Amino acid sequence: MTREDWNAPPLPLATDLKAAQSITRDRARSATTGDDPGVASQSKTRARARSAASREDPATAPQIRAPHPSTPADTPTQKLERKRTTKAVEGTKSARTSNEHKRAPVLPAPADVIARQNNAKVAVSQQRIFIGDRQRFVVVEVSPATSAGDVLRMVEAQGALKEWRGSGGWMLFEIAQDFGMERPVRSFELLSDIEASWNKAKTVNVFLIKLTTLAPILSRSALPSSSPTHFGYVEWESKRGKWNKRYLMLKDHSLWLSKRDNGRDEVLLCSLSNFDAYQITRLVKAPKDFTFAVKSTDSLSFFENTADYLHIFSCRTDVGEKWMEKILLARSYVLHQEKNVLFQTPKSPPKTEGLSRSLTKRPGAPQPLVNVNSGNVFEPGSLLHR
Repeated sequence: MTREDWNAPPLPLATDLKAAQSITRDRARSATTGDDPGVASQSKTRARARSAASREDPATAPQIRAPHPSTPADTPTQKLERKRTTKAVEGTKSARTSNEHKRAPVLPAPADVIARQNNAKVAVSQQRIFIGDRQRFVVVEVSPATSAGDVLRMVEAQGALKEWRGSGGWMLFEIAQDFGMERPVRSFELLSDIEASWNKAKTVNVFLIKLTTLAPILSRSALPSSSPTHFGYVEWESKRGKWNKRYLMLKDHSLWLSKRDNGRDEVLLCSLSNFDAYQITRLVKAPKDFTFAVKSTDSLSFFENTADYLHIFSCRTDVGEKWMEKILLARSYVLHQEKNVLFQTPKSPPKTEGLSRSLTKRPGAPQPLVNVNSGNVFEPGSLLHR
C-alpha cells in the first residue's frame, strides 16, 4: 500500500450508500408527485441522522432482513391435482363417518314374509266371456293365474250354461278375428298367456264358450304318453293366393314339409313349442273344403319375417279334422312337458305351529337291586345258584 492510499479519503460505508439511495428516491418521488419541499427536507435530515448513528455504532444500525424467496406459481395441472387430493381426503373422512353411524337393516321374521306373500294384492281384471253364438256374454274376474278351466267353472256357477243343448263338452275358444280363425283352449292354459299374443291396437279378439267334440280329446285325463305323429299330402299356401301340394309331416314335436314322401328335401316349418293349430272361419279361396292353420302363440312383433308367423293348409274335411286332432294333441304333450307347473294342483300353505317337546317316559316305582323276598340267597343266573 502506498502513501497516497493512506492519504486518500476513506470510502463511504454501506450505510452511507443506502442513505444516499433513499435520499435520491425521496427526491424523485417528491418531484413526481409534487410533495411539499419541507417534507422532503425533513426526510433528508432523518436520513443523515441514521447514517451518522450507524457510523458511530454499527450495532445500533437498523437490521435489514433479506427478502423471502418468491414461491413459483403453481401450474394448472398442480392446482387440479391439489383439488383432487383435497376432495379425496374429504370424501374418505365423510364416508368413514357415515359408516360408523350406519347400522345393519333388521331382517323380518320368516312368518312375516309368508304372511305378506299370502296377503299380497293380485291384479284382477274383468273379462267378457261370450256364450254360444256371441249373442250372450257374462263378465268374470280373472287374474294372471286364471286358467280356462277356472273360467268354465265360474260361468257354470252363474247358471249361464243350463239352457244350451248339443253334443260334446264345453270348452273355451280363442276367437282370433284379426286372422279369421279360432282354436279350443285347453283347461290348463292361462288366459294371460293367450292375451299376451294379441294385437293391443286391435281389440277384436274375444273368448267364447261353446260345445265341441274335441273336449274329451283335449281333457287333462286324455294327455298322450308320447307325442303323436302323422303324415299326408296337403295344399300349402306358399304365398298369398298361391297353393302348392306338399307332403306334411308331424314328428319330433314339429311340422316338416317336403315335395315328396321320401323326406329327402324336408324343411322344418315350425316347432309346436310356440305354435298351435287353428281352424279357419273366414271365407278364403282354397282348393279344398277344409282349411286350417298353425299360428305362433307369441306376438307378431317377435318375427322379422311375417311369413313365418302363420302357415295355412287346405285339404278334405275328414283329413283336415284328423290333422287338427293330431296337432292339438302334440301341442298338449309339449305343454305338459315344458310347463308342468300348469298341471300341479295348488297346495295350501303349511300351518305354522310352535315348538313342542317330546313326551318323557313316566318313571316307575323304585325297585331293589336284589330280590330279598326270594328264598335263595343267590340270584338265578349266578355261578353259586343251584
